Amino acid sequence: MLPNDTRGKIKNITAGIIIKGHQDNCTTIRNLLCASFATSTTVKKDFEGKAVTKEKQKGFIEAYGNEKKLWITDLPGEDRFLARGGEGSGVL
Repeated sequence: MLPNDTRGKIKNITAGIIIKGHQDNCTTIRNLLCASFATSTTVKKDFEGKAVTKEKQKGFIEAYGNEKKLWITDLPGEDRFLARGGEGSGVL
């Protein structure tokens, strides 16, 4: 079962509610996406239409990342990881 704060966050996202007062990049991007693309709480059959929307959102996020210089350009080498795929299992 999800905690109430998580449920509230999901409800805000699906309703397209803008979060005010937060200045972090994730919230800013989330707010920009909510303001720029319609949201829905129902499952739709229009998978092709969703794919087009996802591509537009991808371009939108990439442009924002480029403008704000948010891309990580110096990733750690393979030798810095203990196990590949361990992130999801809690093994690091």
